[in-house]
Amino acid sequence: MPKRGKTLNSQCRELVLKLQDYFERESQNGGPPLISVTQVKDRVSQALGIGAKTLYNINKEKFGASGSEDNVLRPPKKKRRQKPVTGVDVFDADAIRNHIYGYYTRNEFPTRRLLLVSLKEAGLFKGGKTALSKLLHEIGFEYKKTNKRKILMERFDLIIKRSEFLREARKIESWDNVVFVDETWLNVNHTVSRSWTDETKASTSKVPMGKGSRLIICHAGSAGSGFFENGLLAFASKSTSDYQEEMDTDTFTNWFENQLLPSLPEPSIIIMDNASYHSKQVNKAPTQADKKADLVAWLHQNGIETTAKMLKSDLVKLVRENKTSRVRYEVDEIALAHGHRVLRIPPYHCQYNAIELIWARIKGYAARNNTTPPFSTNKMMGLLKDACSKITKEDWVKVVEKTRKLITEDYERDIRVDTIIENEIVIQVTDSDDSSGESGSESE
Repeated sequence: MPKRGKTLNSQCRELVLKLQDYFERESQNGGPPLISVTQVKDRVSQALGIGAKTLYNINKEKFGASGSEDNVLRPPKKKRRQKPVTGVDVFDADAIRNHIYGYYTRNEFPTRRLLLVSLKEAGLFKGGKTALSKLLHEIGFEYKKTNKRKILMERFDLIIKRSEFLREARKIESWDNVVFVDETWLNVNHTVSRSWTDETKASTSKVPMGKGSRLIICHAGSAGSGFFENGLLAFASKSTSDYQEEMDTDTFTNWFENQLLPSLPEPSIIIMDNASYHSKQVNKAPTQADKKADLVAWLHQNGIETTAKMLKSDLVKLVRENKTSRVRYEVDEIALAHGHRVLRIPPYHCQYNAIELIWARIKGYAARNNTTPPFSTNKMMGLLKDACSKITKEDWVKVVEKTRKLITEDYERDIRVDTIIENEIVIQVTDSDDSSGESGSESE
């Protein structure tokens, strides 16, 4: 007797109707079965309108490879819709920045609608409107109100920082003594997927699943010296989080002072970014978020007297009145004590660090030579050292010269764009900036 009370979903009902239709056609045939009763799987496949491969997979899931299991059938996992690929590297971001500024040099306003088309045509972006807005925000652009409309412009604080960096970089007379410092990572499963087919068989390299553990890497080099002989710092990560969370101030400062600086042959300019572990402040002034004891301690360290009756508001006022506007960093002070000077790259402008081009070569070498097991930390460490040894001084000369030219081009571009904006656009600085707002035809 059939079971009662079980509700069939829409797909099951469709299969019931297909099965009924098959048996009706077989009944109307008036002769032998449409398909021989000995061909069970073919009959099931034809009756239900499903492929032989689907039927095979269902049987395998239910009864296992041995055919003797009794597994619970579960609905297949839904395939997640892939997000559009919108991530860009530092060089693509710079190309997009130049693309946007190209509108200004043509006396045009870069709107999101125009950029969506022109960036795709230029091969720089392939996402939608929302992804483009997110990308523009990530590389430092926002919408500002002008005398006529809302237009897309780079954040003013970024323009100031870039201008300061470019002016200082333009003063460099010899780029042979400019040292480029940076950190990166290598996953132990970093490889390339290779496949080939010959006349007898198809072969595919066994690519490991997932990224695996990783190496955190810090190094430095220059056009005059190449990679510094004792400059490599590499260690296994203890987690799969962002590598910038693995490197800390103590580790970097120790490497900087005891490995890098003794390797520099003469007074140098050291270019690095503003990563948190590069940026421990000297004599950092406390804020109103700190405790009264911290405020008092800082004031006393700086020779400023306080009284026990002072309120916290009084202490905060004293700190603000006596703190210097120039931020001092510990590694900058260490470099200065050894006769060197640190020049910091503005945010979102890693393309001004020549070592970025070197990292790309090292990762490419590691991937090409990491195609067979074992995929391990020790093996990747060896590949890293091999890759570094193959980077020549001539390689460094080329990437440093490319970086120097880029800095000159951006310096000249900023002058042109500044003139155009000054003559054509009046920014309403009294209005609040709205980086996310795009209203009406003005912003589209």
